Amino acid sequence: MNWQGVCCAFILLTFSGLSQADDSGWNWFQRCQQAVRQYNFEASFVVIKPNQVDSYRWLHGVQGDDELEQLMPLEQAGLEILRRNDKVYYFAPERSAMATNNHSIKELPALLYQDLARIQQLYDAVAGGVTQLSGRNAQLLRLTAFDNDRPGYWLWLDVDTGFPLKIDTLGQEKDPLERWVVTHIQPMDQFPASLQPALTAQLPQNIPPLPDKEVPQSPLELQWLPAGYSALPVASVAQPNQVMEQWLLSDGLHQVSVFVQPTAQLPAQAYRDGATTIFVLPKSQFDVTVIGPVSIEIARQIAESVQ
Repeated sequence: MNWQGVCCAFILLTFSGLSQADDSGWNWFQRCQQAVRQYNFEASFVVIKPNQVDSYRWLHGVQGDDELEQLMPLEQAGLEILRRNDKVYYFAPERSAMATNNHSIKELPALLYQDLARIQQLYDAVAGGVTQLSGRNAQLLRLTAFDNDRPGYWLWLDVDTGFPLKIDTLGQEKDPLERWVVTHIQPMDQFPASLQPALTAQLPQNIPPLPDKEVPQSPLELQWLPAGYSALPVASVAQPNQVMEQWLLSDGLHQVSVFVQPTAQLPAQAYRDGATTIFVLPKSQFDVTVIGPVSIEIARQIAESVQ
C-alpha cells in the first residue's frame, strides 16, 4: 500500500472511531431516558444549589399504556405532584388542585424527558470513564453545548440500568451551577401499590385554556432571541396593572420567561439561583424581568431588546 493509501485508511479508521464514540454517548443517553420512563421504582434525590438544598421522594410506575409519576417535595408538607400520562396535577393543602398539560414534571431534570432529536441539535454526547458512586459503577456522560451560552451537563449513569445517579449543570467556565443527586433508589418488579389508586381516580380537569389567537397586539416587541430559541404562545395578560406583556422562549429543552411590568424605579438587578438567572432591567416607563437558564449577559441582551 502506498503512502496515500495508508493516509486514507488512517483517516477512515479515525472517523469510524469518532463515530462509534459519538454513537456510544447517545446510546448511553437513550438508556438513561428509557430507564426513567420504563421502570417501576421508588427513589429519593436532592437538588443542590450554592445556598439551598431541596429534597424529594419520587415514585414511577408503568402499567399497560399508562405511565404514572408522583413527586413529593419533602420540605413542603402536604404538597404532591402527580403525572398521569400527559397531564400533571398539583395538590396542596387548603387549595384547589391544579391541572396542566405536560408530558413531564418540571421539578425533574428536563433532559430526561425531552425529544432526543432536539437535544442532539443542541449538544454533543461523549461517554467518559467509569467511577464508583454510592457503591455503584457509574458511567460518566458529557453533554457539551454547541453554543457556549447554553449550559452543559455531566451525567453519571448506573452501568447496569442506565438510571441517572447524578447530573451536574455546568456554566460557561465548566463550573457546577446546580447538582442533582439520587440518594436512594429501589427498583420494583411490579407497579407501585401506592400509585394504584391514581390509575382510575377522577382527577381535576381545570386545565387552563390555550392562548386566544385574537389577543390584541401589544405595542411592546421582543426584538432579539438567543440562538436556537423561539417564542411560544402564552395566555393573554389579564392583570394589566401588574404585567404589561410577557413572552415564553424555548430552545426545545430550556425555557426562559420574559415579563414587562410598570416601573418600580428600582436599580438593575442580576443574580443566579443555581442554573437559573434572574435579571431585572429598568427602562423609562417599565421594567423587564428575564428568568431562565441563560447567562447574565444573554439575559441582559434579551431585556434590552424589549422596545
